[in-house]
Order: sequence, then structure tokens, then C-alpha cells
Amino acid sequence: MKQLMLLIPIAALVPITMLVGCGANTVSRNPESFQQVDRLARPVVNEVFASVAGDRHKTNNEISPSQDSAQLANDIQNFMRNTAGRSQATTDVVKAVLVPDVLVADLNQTDSAAYLGSETGGATGGKFGGRKLTDDVVDISLGVVFGKTVSALGLAPADGKDIPSLTSDNVGSGGKHFTATFPYLGAPR
Repeated sequence: MKQLMLLIPIAALVPITMLVGCGANTVSRNPESFQQVDRLARPVVNEVFASVAGDRHKTNNEISPSQDSAQLANDIQNFMRNTAGRSQATTDVVKAVLVPDVLVADLNQTDSAAYLGSETGGATGGKFGGRKLTDDVVDISLGVVFGKTVSALGLAPADGKDIPSLTSDNVGSGGKHFTATFPYLGAPR
């Protein structure tokens, strides 16, 4: 069963400033209870940063976003510094943007959706946040982790540790097609 979770911080309700975080959970149902077994808001985040070894991937799937600063942030720190060899400045930006692992939308903004827009102050194309169906979130995310995206957006100095061959899933726009009406996803090809 897929479950949509909306996180609305109380501080966001008063005053009118309103940030909404959104993620999706997969839960397993047994006769006595529901158990969260998967959590995904931003594609690539848990898949890249949390290793299967030591059950880090499983741990991040089963915790709530409120626990990401204590769990996922450590996985990002470890991966960015030790595996990807990125600078601490780039690592700090990635943690600040991706923790907690929820899509953020600033409902006070009137511009269009832009993946990571709210989290980067509009550096990715608009301050509203969320994402458009056409946003290539995998390539954007891989560019943040392995590319020059963070420095190109002026969020941290270039560290010279980018790995261009890992910045794309190599699925072009021809692999996607959309319709003008709900549910907007075209039939599989």
C-alpha cells in the first residue's frame, strides 16, 4: 500500500509562511499493525548515500523524516567525504539541502515548481520547490552528488572532485512521455 505523508511544521502555520514537506511510504500490513518498510521522497537519496551493509538503507527506510538529521545526515557525510571524496563545504551543502528527505514546497511562492528550488533559495529555477513531472530528478540529484551543480549554483566553492561519468542515468527525454490530462503519464512504450 502506498501512503502519502504531508509534514506541515507548526511554525509554518503561524504566521502565514507555509512550507510543506511531502514523501511517500510503503507499508506492510499484518492483522495487528502497519509497518513502514520503505520511504522515498527524493529519488537517489537513500539509494546513493545509505549502504546495504550494516542495514543503513533499511534503517533510513523505516525511520521518520524527523530522524534524518541523526541518521541520513551521517550517511551523507560518510559517502560524500569518504566514498565520493568531496569537500566538507560541498558535503555540508548537500546535507543542508537533502535532510530531511522530503519534497519541500513553499506555498507562499507563485512561481512554478522546481526540484530542490525551495531548499536552494531558487537556485535551481524557482523558489516554490516540489517538482514538475518533467524534472529529471535523477540527473539533477546525481549532478548534486557527483557533479559541479553545488558550485555552479554558487552554494560552495568548486572542489575539483566531480566525476562527470556519474552525473547522469543516461535516460534522455525521449524515454518519457506525458499527456495533458490526469494522470499525465503516457502509456508505457
